[in-house]
Amino acid sequence: MKISVEEIEKSKEEEVLIRCYEMNEDILQLIQDIKHKRGTIIGMDGDDIHKIHLKDVYYFESVDNRTFIYVKDKVFESKQKLYELEEQCEGNHFFRASKSSIINVTKIECIRPVLSGRFEAQFRNGERVMVSRQFVPVLKKLLGM
Repeated sequence: MKISVEEIEKSKEEEVLIRCYEMNEDILQLIQDIKHKRGTIIGMDGDDIHKIHLKDVYYFESVDNRTFIYVKDKVFESKQKLYELEEQCEGNHFFRASKSSIINVTKIECIRPVLSGRFEAQFRNGERVMVSRQFVPVLKKLLGM
């Protein structure tokens, strides 16, 4: 496979061109990766509105009908529901860990089993989130276990 990169002026629009003999699973995955790498969401911090890159999100959590976005050292509120964020993050290393949380697998430092078949995920920033037993197989698959 040949890869070409051409630098352009800032006034022109960036584009990715894929030439292939047939559309296969690898090409589709590549397209999904490219689309989702640029993904951003909106987070609120008081009256301030922030554009947050999905790659910076550690996890999403829903508490008392409010949705929160956790990044390395800050928490933002989202107007979106958890299921909407799940759809937006699809194919982007995020998975549903419980009824009230969605985790970014790339931010997990370690996991450990706890009681009743659940797991606890510890993030690079030291925070911990429980993974419900029904979602443990998904986590293991994503981590290649």
